[in-house]
Amino acid sequence: MDLSKFQLERVFSFIAGVLPGFVALIIFQMGHREFFERFISLEFLGYKTKIAIVLLVAFVIGNSMTTFVSAVSGAVGGGVGAAIVARQPLRDPVSLEVAPWRDNRWRKLVREQLGATAPDDTQVMKPTIFDQRRRMIDELPLDQRPGALLQLALEKNKADLDDMNWEQWYDQYHAMVVLPVDQTIEAYVGNGLSFNLQAASVYVLISALYVPGVRHWWWLLPSCAWCVIFVAQSYTTLQRFFNKWSTLSDQIKYLSKLPKPR
Repeated sequence: MDLSKFQLERVFSFIAGVLPGFVALIIFQMGHREFFERFISLEFLGYKTKIAIVLLVAFVIGNSMTTFVSAVSGAVGGGVGAAIVARQPLRDPVSLEVAPWRDNRWRKLVREQLGATAPDDTQVMKPTIFDQRRRMIDELPLDQRPGALLQLALEKNKADLDDMNWEQWYDQYHAMVVLPVDQTIEAYVGNGLSFNLQAASVYVLISALYVPGVRHWWWLLPSCAWCVIFVAQSYTTLQRFFNKWSTLSDQIKYLSKLPKPR
């Protein structure tokens, strides 16, 4: 990960927090106009000092709002995710007929990255194949059956263990694709700006319940649009996170662009 990009995202998200802070101050001014009039009329403060104070207050309020919205959305997302997991039947991944981490193209690219540490490229032994081989062993002489059964069990356990290791690597790249940490500068700036506008929209809709001046279409329509986008993005991210097949092609694209270790 490029640390300079991460720092840029943090700095921009922090600075962009002024946006919801300004929105909060404007709405506060609608209900407490006399307070702002007294502040503007203070003669011992110059206009530069007043601007600096307004920026500082907007900065503190805005970043507090985005932190609150982020915490609430994270808690809601965690609760929804836990409910989805609770509703899904528990299944042994090895028992799946097909799984994305068994894709030959994906495994080839991961082996190129892991080198000697990659799991063996084995395939799980299906129950029908296992039973068929068991019946074949029953046809062997009695003195050969114990060794053949042991060999069959070891082979199956080895394949199951390899499959579980491949699944762990798939889960790691799956999370990296769904929640990327290395993006372009444009993506960092866009994400920071979008989230701050969404936090401001949540504040506007809540304020409309108490401040009559906010109950106009030019306030409510953009706020509803940003909130719908926020909900849609959160839903899409959750849905994609729990659908492991959804990132197979993206993982292949991501892995194919990585430089091969020497």
